[in-house]
Amino acid sequence: MIDARTHVVALSHQIDTLAAAPVHPRLGAARDQLVADCADHRAYARLGALLDQVLHHAASDGAEVDLLAEASKMWTEGVALYNEVGRIRSAIESALVDPSAPGSASRFCDATLSFRHLMNNAKTTFTEMDSLGKRLRKMSHIPRHPRQQDEPLSQWGWGDVFLARRTDALARAAFSEAGTAETRAMAFGILSGYSTNVHGSTYLTQVVGGPRRSHRFRDRIARNAVGSWFGERYPDVKSCRGIADSLRFTGVPDGTLPGEAIDFLTRTLGATYDLSRLAAVPDLGQGYERLVRQLELLDTFGQPPTPALPAPQFITKMFSDPAHPPQSPTTPETATPAYAHGPGVVPTTFSGGPGFGAGQKPPPTATDSTADSESACGSFCIAVLAFLAFAGLLGGPCWGEWADGKSCTFWEKHVAENWRNAFTIDLSQEEKDALAAQNQPLTASNFTTAAGVPQMDELVSQLFDLQVRLWEALGKASAFLSGCGLIYPEGRLEFPLYRQFLTVPNDTVQPHRPELDDVHTFYRYPQTELENPVDFSAHVPVGADPGRFLAVAVPDCVRRWEEIADGSPGARNLDLDADRGVAHPCWSTVGSIDDDPVGVDVLAYPDQ
Repeated sequence: MIDARTHVVALSHQIDTLAAAPVHPRLGAARDQLVADCADHRAYARLGALLDQVLHHAASDGAEVDLLAEASKMWTEGVALYNEVGRIRSAIESALVDPSAPGSASRFCDATLSFRHLMNNAKTTFTEMDSLGKRLRKMSHIPRHPRQQDEPLSQWGWGDVFLARRTDALARAAFSEAGTAETRAMAFGILSGYSTNVHGSTYLTQVVGGPRRSHRFRDRIARNAVGSWFGERYPDVKSCRGIADSLRFTGVPDGTLPGEAIDFLTRTLGATYDLSRLAAVPDLGQGYERLVRQLELLDTFGQPPTPALPAPQFITKMFSDPAHPPQSPTTPETATPAYAHGPGVVPTTFSGGPGFGAGQKPPPTATDSTADSESACGSFCIAVLAFLAFAGLLGGPCWGEWADGKSCTFWEKHVAENWRNAFTIDLSQEEKDALAAQNQPLTASNFTTAAGVPQMDELVSQLFDLQVRLWEALGKASAFLSGCGLIYPEGRLEFPLYRQFLTVPNDTVQPHRPELDDVHTFYRYPQTELENPVDFSAHVPVGADPGRFLAVAVPDCVRRWEEIADGSPGARNLDLDADRGVAHPCWSTVGSIDDDPVGVDVLAYPDQ
């Protein structure tokens, strides 16, 4: 199954190609009318192309979209924390640059007071982040395929039924049921999705090493990588929210399907399938709403700009000591070992974590390295809370000494060595008394004197370091989410985890059987035995990129429309997961999917 971006790109190309195609004269008027219908009713055409996505969401429990919404909330709060730290940094630095200026002392005090509010918000955010991370590491948001579980067709979800049964028949039924401009546009969208899935899934099985049912995690990462690849090359689909907006309809409440669309799809499904043998048709309106919500949420995760450097006078003091050169920020890319996807090539080590059984590890992401990334993340969260806590106390334990131009013993004890240590504040009774006694407002003269203390320069340095580390943490969080298949890997396609899916590898013999521990091993090409009967043909040339299947899917869609418009009968329903290779008809399992060889019963055109 292809992602939403790829579907939209393919649909646009197919409409343009149809408009310019030298069709038979008797089809010219119908072609021109259809092209006009798709132009006038773009939302309907795109809905048809994304029907596989709608049915997938409609048949699901909505858990994945809920996880995405939760991650979006966490990300938004993290970015707000990052921006607020930047604002506070700016206020503190401007006050220290000119401490005698009117308002500098009060501006400094207001900024430190803001840290106290940040601390309370950060505690809740980090607790929620930890909970979300533990749930995502289980990868349960990507369900197993019912065929791989030997489940009868009556128990399959409609997202899987749509891809594996009576696929060509459904596209033809859509044109038969279409009686208005809107439904004709939707019918062409359905045909577009058919051709794009036929050829796109063939590409995916080759780069993944097998079909979606066998390698669900690799398939998801590959699908998202291909979507990002198209997003980089076609600006119209870069914004997922833009796609969501293009799916909205006039004349109905925002975010809902028109009754005409629901009625048309219901008739089409009823004309295609023997509904008595399948699960009940799910709520198509709910599937649509979940798809739109998912697309809107996917645009949340933009990385903010890097932190602004401190004022020049602080830069000189911070970085002029040759014995203590500044450390380079750790990004998700520089923290990760360079490993490839080929057989026998593995990464160094990957971190384990709560929620895993013996021998299990979380999915590799662009943040994994030989260090225990989970422990580092936990320490980072504690460190942020720690420093926020200490910063919120400024105006308290240190001002008595700073106002006299002296170093603060509290700072030396709790912050100077490393800002992370600020969390382990083990206050003496004397220090507690000092804190309790700090109720007098900071005077301008005291602040002017204190601004010259070297520890103020350290404060600026620590605040800058804090914001840098928050920026790094956001990057790592984004990498983790894309590594779990929840979001597109925007800006990370050069990383080996995703790059492997953008070129057809030399090993084209497939399908490989599922990995026993797929959560642990999905980052690499399958090393399992082949699933017989084996497909020895290389359907997409070695070295081809995703543009190759688009180039095939576009004219294929136009050819299929000509056949339908000309009244040619359907001959084959192709499996839209390319489950047994290119242009393989829909099929059912004889015996168990675990048999060797797998028993393949090719279904006749009327069968489901």
